Amino acid sequence: MRVYGDFVLKIQPLSLETDNEYKLLEFFAQRNLAPQVIAREVVDGEDYLLMEKCRGEMLCDSKYLRNPRTLLEIAGTVLHNLWNLDVSLCPVDMTLANKLKLAEYNVTHGLVDLDNVDPSTFGINGRFANPEKLLAWLIDNQPREDLVVTHGDFCLPNVFFDGKLAKIIDVGRGGVADRYQDVALLYRSLRDNLRGCYGGEYFGELGEKTFFSALGITPNWDKTDYYILLDELF
Repeated sequence: MRVYGDFVLKIQPLSLETDNEYKLLEFFAQRNLAPQVIAREVVDGEDYLLMEKCRGEMLCDSKYLRNPRTLLEIAGTVLHNLWNLDVSLCPVDMTLANKLKLAEYNVTHGLVDLDNVDPSTFGINGRFANPEKLLAWLIDNQPREDLVVTHGDFCLPNVFFDGKLAKIIDVGRGGVADRYQDVALLYRSLRDNLRGCYGGEYFGELGEKTFFSALGITPNWDKTDYYILLDELF
C-alpha cells in the first residue's frame, strides 16, 4: 500500500480476490460506500489498484474504542446500508456454495496461515486437529443463509469515518452472503480491539447485549461461531 497525497496505490498478486475487489469497489463507490477507483492495471501478474484515499480515521482508532456505542452506531449504519442494497445487482456471489470451495482450495494448497489463527482453533487443545477437520465440519454444518450484500471482512480497520460519512476498503472477500459473515467478524474485531489484542491499550469488554442491540438484530451465536471459524481458512 502506497500513499500519494489524496490517492492510495494498492499492489497485490493478481487473484480472484483482487478481481472481486475491483468489481465491488466500483459497485460500492457508485453508492458512496467506498472510495472511487481511479485506475487499475495488471502487469506481470501484479494487480495495481489506484483509488482515492479515505478521509477520517479507522474505527480501530482509540477515540472510537473509548466510545464503543458511537463506534457501533457508525458500524451499524454501514452494515444496514450494505444490507439494504439489491442483491440481484451485486457483481460477486459469496454464498456458502462458493465460499467453501475457496476455503477448500486454501486448505488443499496449504494456504491457511496457521500463525495467524485463534490459538483455540487448531492443535492439541484446539477444537479441530487441523484445517482439513475444520473444513469438513464447516461443510457438514452449513447454516441456512439470510442473503444480503456483505463486505466480507468487516473488521474495524476496514471502515473509515470522517465525522459525517463512513467508507469501506479491502472488500475482496465481499459479495452476496449471509449477513452474519459481517456481523461475526465485526464482533470478533471489536472484542479483540477492546481487549488490546493487537498491541494497543485495554479498553474493556464487549457488552454482547449492547452489540446486537446496536445493530438491531437478534443474536445468533451459532452463526457467529460458524463465520468466525470459516474466516480461519482465509
